[in-house]
Order: sequence, then C-alpha cells, then structure tokens
Amino acid sequence: MELEDYKENTKLNKINASVNEQIIEMLELFGDVANLESLSLYRYNYEYNDFFYTYTITKDGEKIDEPKYTSKPYKLFLKKNKIIYGYIKVAKKINSNKFLTKIIKKIKNHLEQQHELEKKLLGSDLPFNMFLFYDKDLEVFGENLKLGLEGLFNVDVTIDKDMQKYLPELNTKDKKHIIIYLVSDEKNISKYQDIIKSLNELIVVIGPNDHHLSMYCGKLGIQNYIPITEFKAEDLKRIIVDTRNNLLNKNKYGNKIIALSGISGGIGTTTISMNMSDLLSQNLPGKNILYIDLSTTKAISNLFLEQNPLPEKTIIDLVNSSEFNLENNLENGLIKKRENFYCVTGIQKHIDKELLEQDIFIEKLLEYIASASDYFNFIIIDVGISDASNLKSTIYDIVNELWLITEMNLPYISKVKTFYSLMKRAGLKDKISFIVNRFDSQNAISVNDVSSILNMNSENEIRFDEYKIPNDYQTLGKCWNLCELASTKNQDSIFVKKLNTILIKKDFYKGGNSNSSSWFNSLFKKAHK
Repeated sequence: MELEDYKENTKLNKINASVNEQIIEMLELFGDVANLESLSLYRYNYEYNDFFYTYTITKDGEKIDEPKYTSKPYKLFLKKNKIIYGYIKVAKKINSNKFLTKIIKKIKNHLEQQHELEKKLLGSDLPFNMFLFYDKDLEVFGENLKLGLEGLFNVDVTIDKDMQKYLPELNTKDKKHIIIYLVSDEKNISKYQDIIKSLNELIVVIGPNDHHLSMYCGKLGIQNYIPITEFKAEDLKRIIVDTRNNLLNKNKYGNKIIALSGISGGIGTTTISMNMSDLLSQNLPGKNILYIDLSTTKAISNLFLEQNPLPEKTIIDLVNSSEFNLENNLENGLIKKRENFYCVTGIQKHIDKELLEQDIFIEKLLEYIASASDYFNFIIIDVGISDASNLKSTIYDIVNELWLITEMNLPYISKVKTFYSLMKRAGLKDKISFIVNRFDSQNAISVNDVSSILNMNSENEIRFDEYKIPNDYQTLGKCWNLCELASTKNQDSIFVKKLNTILIKKDFYKGGNSNSSSWFNSLFKKAHK
C-alpha cells in the first residue's frame, strides 16, 4: 500500500466512524419517539446474501444484549434505490408518523453514505464482480439466470457471449471476479481454454450432464461444474460462499501470498522459507515482507527470527487478538526482524496443534491474512509438512504460489506424486513450483530416473529440473549451530546464491540491493510520536 493510499484509508475510516455514531444517534432518537424500550439493527451482508446482527440499543442510547422476544418481533426494512442496507427489529408494531418517517429517512441516508465509504475502503464498488458468459443457443437461459443472480446476490451481473473483450478487466489484480459460464458442448468452451487457464478466478461452468465435458473443465482448472438438468440458483450461492476464500489471493494491491510446504519433515522447508523472506526484504527495501510460521510442529523459526525458542506469544495469540494492528500485534506474536521484515512466531506446545485446526481459528487466520495483505507486499507462509488437513488445504486455496520442497530420492518422490495428484484434482496444480533441495546428495536419483520411475505422461509431467538447490551443509550447519540466517551471515554461500537465483528467475526482483527506505517503517515510527 502506498503512503497516499494509507492516508486516504485513514481518512475514510474516520469519516466512517463518524457516520456510524450518527446512525446510533438516529436509532436512539427513533426508539425514544416510538416509545420503545430497545431496538436491534441488522445489517445486510452482500457476500453472504444474509442479514447479520449488529447491536441492540435502548432509547437512552445504551448498548445491550439483544432481548428475547415473548411474541413475534416486527421488522422495519431499510432500503433505498433498490439497495437493501438492513432492518430494524422491534418488539411491537409502530404507528408511523411524519417525525418517525423523517428519522428513518435520515438513517437510510447515513447507511447509504456508510455503504459508499465501505465500497471505497474495499477498493471495489461490489464485494465481487460477477460475469455471466453463455453460448449463443443458451441466451434465453442466460438472461433468466442473470435476473436470478442479481436478486440472489444483490449485485449487477455483466452478461455477454464474448469472454475475450473482458480479458483486460478480468486480469486486473485489484478486484475480485466470479465467472459463470453456460456451455452446450466442449467445442464452445475450448475456444477460450487459454484464457480460462490464465485466469486466477472462481469459475463455475453450467453445462450438459456430460462426464467427458466435466473432466475437460477439470483439466482447465475449473473446480465447479454443474449439470444444467440439476441446476438451482441456490447451488451457486453455496459454491460462492463456500469457496469465497479463493478470492483472498486477489488482494487489492497485487501483493503475493506464497506458501512453502515440505513433502516430509527435515527436508529444508523452514530454512528455505526463512532465508527466502530475508532475501526479499534485503533486495526489496521498498517492499514489506511478512513471514508466518504455520507449521503444526514446534516452530524452529523462533530460534532464528526471535532468538527465543519459547516465545511468550505465538500465532495463536496473534490471530485471537481480533484484528491486524501493528502496535497491538507487536505485543501478541508479531516480531520486527528488520525495517521491512516482520515475522509471526509459531507454536511450541503440542496442545496448540489442535487449536490450529479449529474452524474458528482458520476463519480468523484468513481475516488476518486478508488485512495484512493490504500492508505487506509479500506474505510467506511456512506450512510445514504437506498434507490435506483442513488448515493446509485452506492455505493452498488462498495463496498465489505453492512451493513444494522435496529431495531426489525414491520415498520422497513417491509422496510427491501422491500429493501432486491431490492438488491436481483440487484444481491447484498450476500454483505449484517444485523446489528440489540438496539435489546433489550422494543418495539422490537423477531427473531422468525419476521421470522413468513415475511413468507420467507429458500432460502430468512434473518438472524437477527448474529450481534446484545444492547441498551446502558447510554453510547451513554453522548457521544452525549459531541460530543465524545464511542470507544474512554468508551471502556468498552456494545455498544463498542459488536461492537468490530462483527468486530472480521468478521475477521477484532483478538482483542487487537498493538503499531506499520503507515507508512502512517510517509510518509506524510516526504513529508512536
């Protein structure tokens, strides 16, 4: 996030807080005039297409818990210009009068203003953009579906036969897109296959009850195929809500979220991810880097990044601290390693592993990552050993890239094939980069031998020769003994040079250091003055 953007967001947040106070005052006045003991406000959430409880306020302006109603409550819906903002729930029927009507009008105006402010803060006019593309013989069905979707999600839907002309908009990195594609056969969708493969969006295809076509869509990376004979609009709502986290990687400023996962323990995942994060911060001083240790075993990174094997606070405390806030987070598990390099300490207690897998923790973690991605240009997540747990599967979904660390020996390669097959079925294979660590070890198998053993066809072939890191125990052994990062201690080492080459090859930077300072750090310093 640029400094001007940060200042603008701060300004908008202040205005938003002021508008919220005005809404509370109007609700208090409404309760007083209508002689109500209390009233509750429910706000409409566009992403979930549902109403959510906000707060209950008395006629004296006191916030209390929502009361239990002895009889059926009444709802006063707050809607303006076909946009629903929410409703007021009260215990009794209200006789309308001019004064109450004026108060309600003011509440609607404030809610409209708040809605516009939230759109600017989100960086988009809508929680997501929805596109509906169709084959020419499904035009009538498409027009009817458009009306249904607009009613179901309360959004405008762009509908067209031609996907090509919307490609520039679909490729923007500052907006979230959902694509619904109505197809009658494989021929029509194949003409857009290159576009579909290039898109990092949630795509839902509705087509004939054809297993071959469904499998073809899977090959294109489309995770959701609905037979038109079984289609219900509610199914789309479920798919979009259930997979909404896939949209997290389309963060507002094009920043990257990268996960590193090892095919087995001790394979070098943490070493590579820590040094990678450090190299990014050194070579991109104008960018801000966040390293998150999300391994479900005791976090080794704490020794290197905090010089403390048993930190008082870990990622559990950080995520449960309710929000992304630098000042508060630095007291709850966020560690400042360098001017533009921050890290999150991992767990040390075995009991904490169970907490990591809880749905409520995962939901809070996703919210934290979403907020942090506005401020950090790179978020590096060390997820430890590769598996299909709920936590790790969710992380694989939201990241832009998944680096899978392995070695060239038969047991590891066998696991790689199994894991790769799982990722392929989940539509995530295009995110994966294979990093072969210690490729020149004495027990390593050659790339040709591995290809022969795996017996994979050209379409499913795994490339092991693109990103390889040699064995450099001489450097890493010393660094491990002293709990130091090789990227800081010995930049001329074989390991660091090769890791640096991989980052350059992936276009993370062009090589060489810059001396420009990070606005992030200076801004943080100003906050303490």
